[in-house]
Amino acid sequence: MRHLFTEFNVSWDQIHHLIVSTPHSPYLRRHRMTYIIGRVQLVAFAFAIFIPLWSVIDYFTFPWPQWAVLTGMRACSSAMLFALAWPWKIEASPRNAFGMTALMLMGPPIFYLASLPLFAGLELDTLGEISLSLYGLLPYIVLAGLSVFPLTIVECILFGIPVLALTAFGGYMSDTFTWASYIGNLWLALVIFGVSMFAGVSSLRYMIALVSRASLDPLTNTYTRRSGSEIIDMQFRVSARQDAPFAIVFFDLDHFKSINDSYGHDEGDKTLVMFTQNLRDLLRGSDTIVRWGGEEFLVALPNTDVRGARLVVGRIIEKWLGTRPDGTALTASIGVAERKVDSLVDWSDLVELADKRMYVAKETGRKRAVFGENDVLAEGDSYELETA
Repeated sequence: MRHLFTEFNVSWDQIHHLIVSTPHSPYLRRHRMTYIIGRVQLVAFAFAIFIPLWSVIDYFTFPWPQWAVLTGMRACSSAMLFALAWPWKIEASPRNAFGMTALMLMGPPIFYLASLPLFAGLELDTLGEISLSLYGLLPYIVLAGLSVFPLTIVECILFGIPVLALTAFGGYMSDTFTWASYIGNLWLALVIFGVSMFAGVSSLRYMIALVSRASLDPLTNTYTRRSGSEIIDMQFRVSARQDAPFAIVFFDLDHFKSINDSYGHDEGDKTLVMFTQNLRDLLRGSDTIVRWGGEEFLVALPNTDVRGARLVVGRIIEKWLGTRPDGTALTASIGVAERKVDSLVDWSDLVELADKRMYVAKETGRKRAVFGENDVLAEGDSYELETA
């Protein structure tokens, strides 16, 4: 299977990102959720205006009791859509984005099913038959609407199956039910769903490419300062809301300029790549590496207290993260700050404190980490005992 992906110049990692959202980075996840919420609000606003206007057509095609009920249903649907479209300050989380999407997508099929009993036994003229047939298109419009969202394959299936089920049920309950038309309509619904899924996944792939290009440092494949700041801001606010620990580790590679001066920038680039690769091997998937500038790197450790950060930093100092071109260890000056212990209420203050402690480490001999006043971890110091 992997060989087949290679033949088409597509990696398994790329396919994995399109199937499920679990491998998505926090930066991509946040921007995708923001985009989905924005699309929901835009589409909901358009339909909130359009739906009540259709009552004018209902007035000329359906008798009084049915028209009154349909108008009331339209008013309720429009109110819900206006609530979705209202510019609330909404957190860009999967729960909010997918919850809003589900409400918007399920509204038209439910409206369609609720309207079926109203049309039972009605004798309609040609205009009424046309209007009634348009009601039957509501589920297909919803399935087609999936194409405007950058969704994974699994997300498309989860949103599509309920709509397909309601479409199948509504078609079966219709007064004009025949097996030939029923199977044909289901086939049409599946085709529309497949095309919409392809469009939505293609949109997701394009978004992944754009976000990766904009958010990742092309040399080290770590986050840029701009994208990293967004992630740290989000993680800091989550930790504050949950009263969870959150640590920042600031690295400055020791005497890095001498590598560029003595061996050239190509060797300097190789050293940076080696450093970030080795650093990534020691971290969790939820940890974030940011290239803050030049040879300065920042690591965000969510749900990590000072003891946890000491354990991570201790392992780094024990073996360091590679070698310089001359064969000596690639060391760093390190500053560490933690939200709860240092009593900070803003992520930028946390980064600034870690940065200051990094400079203290540099000024007091390098090859060490500073956690606070008189709290220094250097080569040869025990760090395992601190976590007991």
